[in-house]
Amino acid sequence: MKNAVRLIGPTLMIFIGLQFFQNVVVTFLLFFGWLCLVPLIDKAFPRERMKLDRQAFLVGVGSGLVFFLFVYGGVSWLHVYLLDINKLRVLLLDWGFAGPLEIAFILLFVFVNPVLEEVYWRGYMYEKLRINGTASYAIIMTSIFYTLYHVLTVLHLFQSGYTLVAVMPVLLAGLFWAYIREKTGSITATIIGHSIADIAIMCVYWFIVR
Repeated sequence: MKNAVRLIGPTLMIFIGLQFFQNVVVTFLLFFGWLCLVPLIDKAFPRERMKLDRQAFLVGVGSGLVFFLFVYGGVSWLHVYLLDINKLRVLLLDWGFAGPLEIAFILLFVFVNPVLEEVYWRGYMYEKLRINGTASYAIIMTSIFYTLYHVLTVLHLFQSGYTLVAVMPVLLAGLFWAYIREKTGSITATIIGHSIADIAIMCVYWFIVR
């Protein structure tokens, strides 16, 4: 039961922030608060999984660049079909993703989000599920619930009918990063790769949407 709450908690935070408050600041506070506080309260913050070595650096950068090309290249090529730019700009303004806090949001998304998401999913939650389960179970479950809350944002950001197309890279990334976590015992490579992938998303925002 506890693991079920831990798995669904981040999605609930995103849902509450976007649906009830309709504000990016509140959503970030709820979401990041959950990702950070739950492992700390449980006294299970995976510090020992955050070791950096040459292999982790190379795997992280290499995988991140692949995701960067896939995300930014794909959206650049298909954004006419995937995105309603004018509608998206209005939505982001309504959510508060503009003005003086815009750069702060971008930096938060690139440098804080990857760390907290990887610490939570490939660190904390992976270990919780791996204790009494197989590697395949931990990989699949963390990837599914990591992808779940991205569906909530994709429903708003992409044209109707393209939800599956938009979340598929998220699921694939989650599966890949969980696999790397299993093989290396570290989340450093996943943090680096995740950060580069998030840079691609911010490039989409800055150069295509904005």
